[in-house]
Amino acid sequence: MKIFSEDHYEKVNFRGLDLKNKSFLGTSFFECTFIRSSLQYTNFLDCEFESCRFQECNLSLARLCNTKIIGTEFCDSKLLGINWGSVGIVITASYDNCLLDNCSFSDMNLTKVTFSSSSLIEASFRHNKLSSVIFDNCDLSKCQFHQNDLTRADFSTSRNYYMNAETNKLNKTVFSLPEAVSLLANLDIVLK
Repeated sequence: MKIFSEDHYEKVNFRGLDLKNKSFLGTSFFECTFIRSSLQYTNFLDCEFESCRFQECNLSLARLCNTKIIGTEFCDSKLLGINWGSVGIVITASYDNCLLDNCSFSDMNLTKVTFSSSSLIEASFRHNKLSSVIFDNCDLSKCQFHQNDLTRADFSTSRNYYMNAETNKLNKTVFSLPEAVSLLANLDIVLK
C-alpha cells in the first residue's frame, strides 16, 4: 500500500513510518494512530486529524498549514519548532510527555488544551484564548506569554514561568508558590 495515496483514512494504525520531507494535501485521518513514526519536516496542507493519537513520533519542524487538529493526543513525542498558529484558529489536543520547545502558538483558541509533563522551553504564546488550559508539571523556561486570555488557566504544578500580568488577562488563573513570585518581576517594587 502506498502511504497516504487515499484522501481519507479511518481507524488505521501506522507504525514506523519515515515521511521526512514529504508533502500531503487534503488528506484526512479519523481515529488513526501513528506509532514510532518520523514526520520531521513534513508538510501537511489542508489536512485533518480527528480523534487521532501520535505515540513516540517525531514531528519536529513539521508544517501544518490550514490543518485541523480535533481531539488529537500527542504522547511521548518530539514536536520541536512547530508553528501551531498556521494550523488554524482552533485546536483541541492534549500533549503528554512531549518536547514542544521553540514552538509558536499565536492567534488561536486553545481553550481546554492540556499540556502534561511536557517541555515548552522558549515556546511563544501570543494573542491566544487559553481559558481553562492546564499546564501540568511543565517546564516553561523562557516561554513567552503576551496578550493572552488566561482565565482559569492552571499553572499550579508547572515551573519556570514568567508572564506580565499587565499584558495578559489573569482571571481566576491558578498559580502556586514559590513560582507565583515571578508575577511580581515586572512591577517596580522592592521585596524584602
